[in-house]
Amino acid sequence: IIILACYSKSYFGPHLKNALVNPLVWSTGLMAPEAYTVHDALIGYTNKESSESIRTRAALAYSTYQKCSVKAARNLLVTGW
Repeated sequence: IIILACYSKSYFGPHLKNALVNPLVWSTGLMAPEAYTVHDALIGYTNKESSESIRTRAALAYSTYQKCSVKAARNLLVTGW
């Protein structure tokens, strides 16, 4: 599952805990949920990359288009529980 929305981990986490899903990418704060982030994450997913690699792809895309540091994007976009 990929959830791109502001504070998606804290908001959706309690609702998804019992759903037995694997959160590939979701956010820890305010964000601009735009298509380039999910696009790059899905490329990693279709290539059967690890969750961490998918997160990195999403963070790099976010960093590029939002003009923030990669570190900030990686702190915002997380994977897993």
